[in-house]
Amino acid sequence: MSKMRRIFFYIGNLFIGIISYYSFLYFWMLLSWGDPIRFFSVETLITLCISTVIFLGYNYLLLRQEINPKKYWWIALGVTLFSIIAIVSIIEYS
Repeated sequence: MSKMRRIFFYIGNLFIGIISYYSFLYFWMLLSWGDPIRFFSVETLITLCISTVIFLGYNYLLLRQEINPKKYWWIALGVTLFSIIAIVSIIEYS
């Protein structure tokens, strides 16, 4: 993978993680304003579906010509999950 493509890979997956978290908050406020956050709800299902489609589509387009794509799929998943965990940790402990 070229250097520029690797930069797009990491920044894109980081951005997908950030968008996933904030889309969950958006759908939570839109559909259940005032109710406590529930992780088994319509908002979670909508966010999970949208984020998964974006994640799979972006990484498929970026990794379809790679020699060893399985390694990069795991890295992409790790970067995305790390960005979500980092945002939750920053918000929780600040």
